[in-house]
Amino acid sequence: MLLTRFWSILVSLLLGAAVFVLYLAVSMYNRAGTRTMAERLSSGSQVVSWYLKEDSRQRAAQLVQFAIDSELAKGLAKSNRSDNKVPESVQESVRKALRAVNDKIPKELGFDAVFAVDQNGRVVAHLGYEQVNGLEDFELGGYPVVADALHGYIRDDTLVLDRLYRVVARPVQLEAGQAPAGAVIGARIVDDRFARELSERTNAAVGFYARGQRQASGAPEGFDKSQLDQIVGDLEHLDQDQDYRTLGRSKVRTIAGLLGVEYSRLPGEAWALGAGFVVASLPDSVSSPLGFFKKSDDKDKARANWIVALLIALVAGGLAILFSVFEHSMPLAALRREAQQLAKGETDQMHPSKFRGILRKIAGDLNDGIDQVAAKGGVPRKAADLKQVLGDIPDQPQMSAFNFPGDSGSAPAAASGPQASRPLPSAPQRSLPKPPASPTGPKPPSAPARSAAQTPAGPPMASPADPPGPTSAEDAKLAQWHQIYEEFVATKKQCGEKVDGLTYEKFEVTLKKNEQAIVSHHGATRVKFAVYVKDGKAALKASPIRDA
Repeated sequence: MLLTRFWSILVSLLLGAAVFVLYLAVSMYNRAGTRTMAERLSSGSQVVSWYLKEDSRQRAAQLVQFAIDSELAKGLAKSNRSDNKVPESVQESVRKALRAVNDKIPKELGFDAVFAVDQNGRVVAHLGYEQVNGLEDFELGGYPVVADALHGYIRDDTLVLDRLYRVVARPVQLEAGQAPAGAVIGARIVDDRFARELSERTNAAVGFYARGQRQASGAPEGFDKSQLDQIVGDLEHLDQDQDYRTLGRSKVRTIAGLLGVEYSRLPGEAWALGAGFVVASLPDSVSSPLGFFKKSDDKDKARANWIVALLIALVAGGLAILFSVFEHSMPLAALRREAQQLAKGETDQMHPSKFRGILRKIAGDLNDGIDQVAAKGGVPRKAADLKQVLGDIPDQPQMSAFNFPGDSGSAPAAASGPQASRPLPSAPQRSLPKPPASPTGPKPPSAPARSAAQTPAGPPMASPADPPGPTSAEDAKLAQWHQIYEEFVATKKQCGEKVDGLTYEKFEVTLKKNEQAIVSHHGATRVKFAVYVKDGKAALKASPIRDA
């Protein structure tokens, strides 16, 4: 399973590296989005400032129509000559003049309120400012923008009255070369309509604030305008920004961990009252690698190289399947075939030499288990082939079951057909040698038995008339090996093999060597050998025996 494990580790490392790269890309993308947001806020503030000035310039141009109206100029001149209350007839004539001129101005450049102010700063008449019921105590002369207009200048400013107003003022002259008879002031309310129009033209989320409260807000499509309400909680901390206090524009600030804002003070009268505008933007960011799928559109997906990604996935998956077939499926199939043969009785043991790694260990354990069951139940088992039991054993010969000195390397080809089922030849019966009979007559009768008391001390002496036999288990084993040797030699001759140089001494050395290997490997107490024919040649089988 080396290739499969190596491939699994490699794929895991590549997958981990890919995830790391994705998170790295998320961090880089978010950082770039934050930098882009700061640049967008800075440019947005400049655009809003430019738009406010440009809007004031265009609306100041519309005041020319008021400034050159003779009826308006005459009415303001009459008001200047009145030291006390402005006569109602003068107020009415000035109001009619304002209404007549105001109706001629295009709606997109019109005003929400128009004021006519005399040289004393008193509001003689107005249009659209219904917050004041009477004009007795209503004057605008104290505002710098109005005072400059009364002295002949054209000015614009932001005033904080009952609400926030953008105003432009222009002098009204009755005669050329004379001091202005008064001034006309056009005002536009800074409300959501004004902010929305400003946002549409600048493509920025804009909010106006004064006295610590949001006055108006507008945002382009796709931006939640309610997020601009969060600036209210941030305004109380705005004075801690050194740039805002000295330069009138703050650094880029982040509200609620996401919304980026930049504050700018409105110049003029509103500066002292803390009035200003804010430009807000959301950074281009993703929270996780999967966020790229939400950010991408159809064009991005079309540019992605799906073919390369698909090929990589197919090649990686194909190699994984191939390695698993070679190292998992095929060995398991071989093990299944061996198990099926064992279940059908075609064989009585597994062949560990056919497997590798853990499967070889499993096959060996199965054989050990079969041996244990056979030993406990006394079930007779067919003798095991030494090579099938142990696999390749160092120094084990390749000819027949064992290679004995003197064996010829060439043997006649075996007859066709399976040789393992060929009946073994009957080996000549061999008995232990007996003492020769007495030449003079029949065997004398055995001596009478002695009692234990009559038996002399020392080792018992065998009677010369008793046939010698094995005196220990070792002698019995050697006697059996003599018989196996004779059967083996007879079988080799029957198979046409040469037996020159095959002596019992050499045969015994080979049996001892293999006996030691089997006993050590299987933990058996002894080994039983049997002769059989394999591939047309004489061979030996070894069966480990565990005595209870």
